[in-house]
Amino acid sequence: MDFDVVLGIDSASFSAGVDQLNKDPKSHDEFFKGEYEGNNAQGTWEVVDQSPAFEFRPPTADKWQGSIGPDGRHPTGDPPTDNVFLLSIPSLRLDATIGGQALPEVSPAVEFYARAVLDSGTASLTPLAIWADESQLSAAEKAIVNGIVLPQVFQKLSTVLSGHAVPPQKITFGGSTLELTLAAVLVTDSHLVVVATADTSTATTLPSAWPDQPVFAIVNHDFAQHLAASAAEAHKGVTLLDEQSSNAAASLSAKAVLNSVDDIAINQGDATSWSAALDVSFDVSASVLGAKCALKKSSDSL
Repeated sequence: MDFDVVLGIDSASFSAGVDQLNKDPKSHDEFFKGEYEGNNAQGTWEVVDQSPAFEFRPPTADKWQGSIGPDGRHPTGDPPTDNVFLLSIPSLRLDATIGGQALPEVSPAVEFYARAVLDSGTASLTPLAIWADESQLSAAEKAIVNGIVLPQVFQKLSTVLSGHAVPPQKITFGGSTLELTLAAVLVTDSHLVVVATADTSTATTLPSAWPDQPVFAIVNHDFAQHLAASAAEAHKGVTLLDEQSSNAAASLSAKAVLNSVDDIAINQGDATSWSAALDVSFDVSASVLGAKCALKKSSDSL
């Protein structure tokens, strides 16, 4: 697989967005709480205490088979593992009334399973199933949780995650427009990794290992060289300075023009660090009490 740009984010950094949603009162009420009614039961549910957090691992076999899928049924077979991750909800508070009789409040742990997918250059998250720890629930509570509450929570969280689709991106750099197409979305043990290629014929083979920083970006050197050259060409002939000032005793004018940017070098250890030779022409003139002088410097590299 080839790349021009790779972006990576670890589970803690990815979870920060959900944490912000949960802590915002309006978003919390919209996505992390609700009411339910059906089968002679009614009540409320709400994410309480800790915010949900992402974990880059698939579900265990027993949790997968005990979960509820989009169709309201328990999945069968082995759990999916390719690009699958989970959103852990430490405590989902449930209030329930059955036939007018209030049940004791319960707060089971919940896990929401999803997969990162890539379709026609667009990355998105596909909801798979939702599971709740029912070890402390009565038979009546289990029926409410599986039949009413979990499907509703699944739909709410699906709305949150499905809104994070990333289509091909167009960026303007150095006066030219580049299109970045997503080539892969990978869920590793520690990071969600997005691989992109540009329409510049500069893509090269992926590195064998990722950085261990929480959030990272890798730019291949040929792509960085292309960006630098595009920026240099776009700034050719740009006036860097054009100033004039005067008073009764003196006047001063100064002009500097960037003729070219040459000998661009990309740092071998960091493709975001560049150096180059600037060819700048200067024209400075001054008049003091009527006497003029001028200084010119042209076509010399700095």
